[in-house]
Amino acid sequence: MPTDYIRNGVLYVTENYLCFESSSSRSSSSKKNKVIKLVDITDIQKYKVLSVLPGSGMGISIATPSTQKPLVFGAMIHRDEAFEAIFTQYMKIMTTTKPPASAEL
Repeated sequence: MPTDYIRNGVLYVTENYLCFESSSSRSSSSKKNKVIKLVDITDIQKYKVLSVLPGSGMGISIATPSTQKPLVFGAMIHRDEAFEAIFTQYMKIMTTTKPPASAEL
């Protein structure tokens, strides 16, 4: 179960990265800011932060090799649209960065 719950900020999707800027970091440290390479993502799922609430939830869970437990970006107003944007860009990256074919001798 994800425990690194991240909220109160802005999530950006670029061609190669997923970036999160914490609202609190604008005035203090950048401790909660996150930069994740899309190629490093090992799992991405829609996530229901509180199981007692009705509906499908408002979070996105993202796992990478460098995280012990998945990061949860929660309390997202437009979670489905954000998920679709991240997943679409992730799939573009994964289909264009195929490992080189081995050379035959």
